[in-house]
Amino acid sequence: MSQVETASKSKWHERKARADAFVRSFEWNWTKAVICSFAIVFFILISVVVIPSFWLYFADSKLKWDGSGPNGLWLKVLRDAVAMGLSTGPLVTILVVAAVMQNWRRKLRSRTDSRPTGGYR
Repeated sequence: MSQVETASKSKWHERKARADAFVRSFEWNWTKAVICSFAIVFFILISVVVIPSFWLYFADSKLKWDGSGPNGLWLKVLRDAVAMGLSTGPLVTILVVAAVMQNWRRKLRSRTDSRPTGGYR
């Protein structure tokens, strides 16, 4: 291994260790939860409403995908499919990231503190 590969791997391990420590020790309080929810709502509004609307405007006015011409139907269907992808993609991304973060935190915390899982014993 060269020094460049060793340095880049050590930086990667250092960043991973810092991220693991942050995820392991992070706790929600009211302030963090409200700020995070406002950020998520703002992100959803921009990504689900504004971006697909701009795409439809752009496709109709600049690209002329408004349904006229010999290939008009297929271009209109493609325009609408892109708009649906732009509106559902961010929502699916939020759900996937939330699930990955929850599993990552659960895996990190199970090493250090054992919490009762419930059930009859």
